[in-house]
Amino acid sequence: MKFNLSDPLAGLVPPNTKICDSHVHIWNADAFNELEKWGQLYGVKRFMGIAQPEVKKTLEQNGKAAEIIFAYYLPMQAFAEKKPETIIEAVDEAHSLNYSLTKTWFGPRQIDFFNTEKLVSISDPIFEPVFTRIEEYGLPLDIHVADPDIWYSTKYQDSERYLTKTQAINDFYTVLERHPSLKVISVHFGSLPEINNLLQLEDLFQRFPNFYVDTASTKWIIRELGKHPQKTRDFIIRYQDRILFATDLSVGWGDHPEDYIPTRYWAQRLFWETNVQKVELPFSDEDNPNPPTFINGLNLPQSVLERFYWQNSQDFFNLSQ
Repeated sequence: MKFNLSDPLAGLVPPNTKICDSHVHIWNADAFNELEKWGQLYGVKRFMGIAQPEVKKTLEQNGKAAEIIFAYYLPMQAFAEKKPETIIEAVDEAHSLNYSLTKTWFGPRQIDFFNTEKLVSISDPIFEPVFTRIEEYGLPLDIHVADPDIWYSTKYQDSERYLTKTQAINDFYTVLERHPSLKVISVHFGSLPEINNLLQLEDLFQRFPNFYVDTASTKWIIRELGKHPQKTRDFIIRYQDRILFATDLSVGWGDHPEDYIPTRYWAQRLFWETNVQKVELPFSDEDNPNPPTFINGLNLPQSVLERFYWQNSQDFFNLSQ
């Protein structure tokens, strides 16, 4: 079996539940049309869309408000430069514009993007007023905490410059401990989809009842979780009410091949719903030291798919069906 654009549903059956993609980036309003088109084909009825205010306004004017849960991307340069007042102003704007949640990113590459002398820690006390304000408004936080394990042994070998993944996760623990009422979606399976990290993720689930994860991005998730399908399946069944389906698709920024959107939906649905083995991922995975990356299906129970695909997101965002 392989993906073919002329038969984009190969190997799949219509889902017996609606699907919410709880992590997409919408950089301009017109670009949403392509995402919406492919989403409809794969059963996606709602999106959590990270979009700037002018994009949000246009999409709402275009009648898309019922399809999109909007997230406000907080100014990352202000984090890198330690300017909490600027970030708080953004949180206030997110609240005033009726965003459903805030978004932030603490990947180690922040130090390279903004050319700062030192990588900023999420637990730096200077950011405490920011998280307090988010908490006061009752706005959930969608957050990227760390990167794939393989990057720390390749791209981030200078641990003094980039810190370690353990440091990043521990700093995140500190924020969660300080703000127990803060609702959080930690993206990329909590940045911990590697099989050796699942015990740490389990600890986060057990200690923090407001802590959730999503399944973005596709290649990282399928590569790591697919290495041990039975252990992964057992883990997801155990924590089925804390995991949200997501892709991390990004539309309206840069050029993508024609099959960019459908390959991500096809690969993820095949992974969660079926028992296929060794189906090659239909796009490149440059992070895999032993290519190719294979889809090894988990064949999750229907009751789990219903929670994971739809109900968890509706509960998290307090939405009607």
